[in-house]
Amino acid sequence: MLDDPVIGASKLIAEPWDVGWGGWQTGNFPAGFSEWNDGYRDRIRDFWLGDLRRQRRREQVSGIGPLATSVAGSAQTFAADRGPLASLNFVTAHDGFTLADLTAYDVKHNLGNGEDNRDGSNDNRSFNHGVEGPTDDEAVLADRRRSMRNLLGTLLLSAGVPMLTAGDEWGRSQRGNNNAYCQDGELTWFDWEREPWEDDLLRVARHLIRLRRENPALRPVRYGRPGETTPSATQMDWYNVHGEPMSAHDWEDPKRRTLQYLAASTPETEPFNRVLLVLHGRDRGTRVTLPAHEGVEGYTRLWDSSRDTPSRQVSERRPGDPVRVRPASIQVFRAH
Repeated sequence: MLDDPVIGASKLIAEPWDVGWGGWQTGNFPAGFSEWNDGYRDRIRDFWLGDLRRQRRREQVSGIGPLATSVAGSAQTFAADRGPLASLNFVTAHDGFTLADLTAYDVKHNLGNGEDNRDGSNDNRSFNHGVEGPTDDEAVLADRRRSMRNLLGTLLLSAGVPMLTAGDEWGRSQRGNNNAYCQDGELTWFDWEREPWEDDLLRVARHLIRLRRENPALRPVRYGRPGETTPSATQMDWYNVHGEPMSAHDWEDPKRRTLQYLAASTPETEPFNRVLLVLHGRDRGTRVTLPAHEGVEGYTRLWDSSRDTPSRQVSERRPGDPVRVRPASIQVFRAH
């Protein structure tokens, strides 16, 4: 396929698994292919949904490390010469729960498919936020909307190639059906008449896509190497909640679920750019200290996932300033 003059000139994307022994091949395709990264999908769902459920049940949660490797381009999965564009990042796909249903259902609801609910995956890593399916509880609905924004934000701000399932940008639901291949009706049709909260989510998706386009530090082409400057890679610096460089204990302690990721581009064709992501995965708010880093004199907040819509208010901060972060949320700053 790579050698073919027509096919090889196209975008080559593999869904790298099949049934049977040896069927899972994520990371094993050659340079020139991007691959659906199911490990990315699982880690992102676990951090923002599964771990949130486990926190509320006072169960063990995962640490910040798996999220960090995913946001940084999944270098542990793909060969160094392939770079982050080998990773096709996704949270949902054509089968499985939609984005909205990930936040509204703990289990699949596939009886309408005629297979006694046996079809479809049981490993959904979803969280209904306390109520299975539709609800009028505004607190539950607010939590679900925030989780959708966290999932969208992580997807669109991660290194790699983002894949967004059509309809997720405004919260399309299939009422808990995670294998709707046999349905041809209102369950799977797009409803173009949107509710106000769906329009808000669409505004968020557009804002995130614009942030990705305007900030090359968020979309490196190559993996960086420690101690070297690699063109079109991203220099990565990691800080804890106190604005201090991450220690081994910070990485390994599952109770530490707040991470500051400072990404700086190493430009070839675009202007230099530096962005700070603040990722907070606890079910209660916290206060972070913005990191002091050589060459950084200030931070401008670009997005806060705790808000239903992107804020038009410019918020300026300086290194060492304290910033309040709401429960289970993301903040994005441009560093200058």
